[in-house]
Amino acid sequence: MPASTGSPSPVRPRPVRGLPRSSSHTLLASLTQIGLLQCRARGRYRIGWRVVELGEALRGTIDVRSCAAPILDRLVERYGETAHLAVMDRWRVLYVDKVVGTHNLSVHGARVGTRPDAHCTAVGKVLLARCGEIELRRYLAGRGLKRYTGATITSPAELLAALERVRSAGFALDLGEAVSDVRCVAAPVRDDLGTVVAALSMSVPVSRFGPAQSEYAGVVVAAAHEVSRAIAESAGPVDGATVAWRRAS
Repeated sequence: MPASTGSPSPVRPRPVRGLPRSSSHTLLASLTQIGLLQCRARGRYRIGWRVVELGEALRGTIDVRSCAAPILDRLVERYGETAHLAVMDRWRVLYVDKVVGTHNLSVHGARVGTRPDAHCTAVGKVLLARCGEIELRRYLAGRGLKRYTGATITSPAELLAALERVRSAGFALDLGEAVSDVRCVAAPVRDDLGTVVAALSMSVPVSRFGPAQSEYAGVVVAAAHEVSRAIAESAGPVDGATVAWRRAS
């Protein structure tokens, strides 16, 4: 691929002398699978978002977890409920931080480092809601929506409708869809360019959630906005090429 095209538009890879066509296809497929390339229409490719992510990691100016940590602590100190920070990793939720509340609620499958399904969690819905229709159709085509409780969404149409509500409301709810007696509310965390990079959540037992659902939603959204502001303030200068690539997503 050319080193610089001046545009984020997809390009057709140039042949490499001495490299068999089959090997080229295998290499392109591998690079696409790990996110370094994106395959577009008619055999054209462009640089994948993983390249931008690696570049930002190298810059070391944006650390979502460190920006969120003090805000998670304050949230738990004020409300006593367990808070989480999660990102999307290969279409599954990856919990990257957790602060256990004073009520010591333990949510099965929500430990740091675990990767539960996205469709049955509030953080997962927030992270899925950032995706476009084509990406979501690909996600739904590649897996079944496993049922964990009687409230789990298992219909693709119902999930798409739920994600539309998330976009409209600005937060997501898990009403006993992963663990029957636990409720959760989550909101998106954005980077300095407005891209959703994580989800912040609070988990509450069903006995305490109902009467205060609106209040919990409001404080979680406010906390996520606070993390987003902290990320924006900590971010170093972003070059024009990075902005162009992100806006083309």
